[in-house]
Amino acid sequence: MSEIRSTIDIMMERTRGMSLSQEEKEQVRREEFKKRARGFRMRLLDSPSMADEILADLDTESNEDRSLLEAILWEELVDTLPVDESAFTNLELLGKLPLAVSHAAVLAEMDAFLKSRMKGRALDREKILGRERKKLAAFGISGTAVVPKLPDEPLVPPELLSKWDRWKKLLLEDKAK
Repeated sequence: MSEIRSTIDIMMERTRGMSLSQEEKEQVRREEFKKRARGFRMRLLDSPSMADEILADLDTESNEDRSLLEAILWEELVDTLPVDESAFTNLELLGKLPLAVSHAAVLAEMDAFLKSRMKGRALDREKILGRERKKLAAFGISGTAVVPKLPDEPLVPPELLSKWDRWKKLLLEDKAK
């Protein structure tokens, strides 16, 4: 009777002598680090108040691994940088990473731009509320309990998106240098 070979035996026989090239090994390693960096990003965004403790976990890595993780984490945070109020949290987190030292000017410019935009939106909101209250008062509806329904927020203006994209490119390009 002949020996019955298992699937694993057949697979091992066919793959004997095969191994990953150096490029493939590096790609697998980078993918692993990307997953870990995404995990760090999610933890940081879920609890920004614990950012120092979360980033301290990076100190347990070797210098080379820590540098790679920090670079990938920087890319992740910049790529997912929103164009709304939550961007303040992301900018603060970016400021805690070592790469922020060389990007302080761009981060400060983005922060100032967002703050001025938020201030402008608050003034616009007050104008709209006043106008809506006057419209309601014309119909005989008034009082302290009246809160007019505001129209939906306009889409982000194209000039803001182009500035934002330019800043993000600066943050990513400078990282590579």
